[in-house]
Amino acid sequence: MKEEISEGRRKLEKELRALVGNIFVPEAKVFGMACGCVGFAVDLRGLHGDDVAVFKEKINAILEEISLSVGVKPEFMYARKLPGSEEVVTLTSRELCERCKSEFAGSKAAPRPDIVVLKKKR
Repeated sequence: MKEEISEGRRKLEKELRALVGNIFVPEAKVFGMACGCVGFAVDLRGLHGDDVAVFKEKINAILEEISLSVGVKPEFMYARKLPGSEEVVTLTSRELCERCKSEFAGSKAAPRPDIVVLKKKR
């Protein structure tokens, strides 16, 4: 799995640079949460909320492909902005646990103001 994570980090950085320019992806990781969700996340610098809005479909496709390659089914994907700014600091894909599936199922809004929902399984 180490190779898939490293390759995913490189691929995402390369693809985002081709779309918007100067992007740096210092870290990619697979995680498990206390609630039971598992996911894939990348920390990044240089991406802004407007970039995410314009290239949402392309970002979704890349993030989904990488997530699947590391064994995560992307049911909920989102960008997290630095609070009070438009700088996107994390892209995350989560395979939801049963509790979070029911929690997110009825909600149309983002769970927090710093979250931009990219994809949500219905």
